[in-house]
Amino acid sequence: MKRGLRLRLALTHAFVALLAIAVVAAIVFVAGGRRFDSYLSEVQRSRNEAVVNILTQTYKAPDGWDAAAIYALSQIAGLNNVDVAVYSPRGQLLFTVQGRHLGGGMMGGGNGMMGGATSGATPAPQATSLSRDQLEVQSYPVVADGQKVGTAEVYALRNARAAAESAYQTALTRNLVIAALVAAVFAFLISLFVSRRITGPLEELTDAAEDVAGGNLAVRVSPRADDEVGALAAAFNAMADRLARDEQWRRDMTADLSHELRTPLATIQSRIEALEDGVLPATPENLRVIGVEVERLGRLLGALRSLNELESEDVSVEHEKLDLADVGRDAVARAETVYAAKGVALDGDLAPATVKGDRERLLQVAANLLDNALKFTPEGGRAVLAVASGDGPAGASASGGPWATLTVADSGPGIDPIDLPFIFDRFYRSQAARGTQGVGLGLAIARGLVEAQGGVIEAADRPEGGAEFTVRLPAVG
Repeated sequence: MKRGLRLRLALTHAFVALLAIAVVAAIVFVAGGRRFDSYLSEVQRSRNEAVVNILTQTYKAPDGWDAAAIYALSQIAGLNNVDVAVYSPRGQLLFTVQGRHLGGGMMGGGNGMMGGATSGATPAPQATSLSRDQLEVQSYPVVADGQKVGTAEVYALRNARAAAESAYQTALTRNLVIAALVAAVFAFLISLFVSRRITGPLEELTDAAEDVAGGNLAVRVSPRADDEVGALAAAFNAMADRLARDEQWRRDMTADLSHELRTPLATIQSRIEALEDGVLPATPENLRVIGVEVERLGRLLGALRSLNELESEDVSVEHEKLDLADVGRDAVARAETVYAAKGVALDGDLAPATVKGDRERLLQVAANLLDNALKFTPEGGRAVLAVASGDGPAGASASGGPWATLTVADSGPGIDPIDLPFIFDRFYRSQAARGTQGVGLGLAIARGLVEAQGGVIEAADRPEGGAEFTVRLPAVG
């Protein structure tokens, strides 16, 4: 397959070179043939005019042309390979001259003097061994001192012109064939070099892809150039990074889920065994411990169910007009007890902001954000839930109006820039979150619930320290 691609590229380049030569040849044969025909016509016209010019220059009134003039004409006719017949103004044949290729010398059909010519002289075409169909005849007036003194007919072989055209086309064809073969060979050789540079990185990518398919997620390729193949290599590396990261997340998620399930189950099992053995009395306090762990398991299962609904787009969301400040106030009230137990201050900065949304879903979003803030805020720290209206830094909403915002900020360690792009991915847990309760579902669920109501959620690292999560929903009047 690899060699096949290289060979196909080489053959394609060679075929393109041959096709280009063929197109050029067709154009040259059509346009060049016409041009060469025009050139031959121009050459013949120049030769004929040379004959007429010598007749004009050697004419001597009133006698006409003498033997010296006829001899000079025969030399010009021989050089130009033409026959010449000269007639008087009244149409009488005065004399004829044959070129070397048509008859082999000067004819004696006239005595060279106008007065000495006879009206019964034989015309030039019949004085040769050639038929008129084999000759191309051009007639020119001979003018001396502004007066027409005769007419010159110039006879040229038609096959001489055809032979010149045939020789031209034969030479042109031979040269084009040689050029086509040379171009094809060079194109093939150059294509082999170019195709090696193209297919080399592709072969490396193929081998790397096979390694990844075999489970080796550590393999990477080195982009060799800043082109499409280099972009493909970069995309492959990004894909491999993501697969490796997802695999690590899967392992972490399995460990976290195992821990989250094992701890409450172990607590429940130990309490039940203690109650069965009579070690502990069946008091409400001892039973309450079991209830707390059952609630913990219920919250975990509820989170998994919510995530499944969001990913399958099977979540039901109500859209009713409500004040986002009331949602924030209720969320703060519900979280005050657990915040106080850890020694973290929780404040609310709530301004009226009307949106259309699902109150219970928005409460769940706020609860998840507050739970995340409490998890990372140390004792003695502070968290703030703020609600505001207005455009804000994100500008107008998707509906064309302003946003209403719900922001949860804390004084914890903040978000590592490495973790920021993945903070809302399901089961993602940063290094700072290792060792804490949870499996990385809260923020993923919050994003899904916000987007289901036409909003957006953003995370940022605060310059003064801590993390800040902002929910933006389209505001209504």
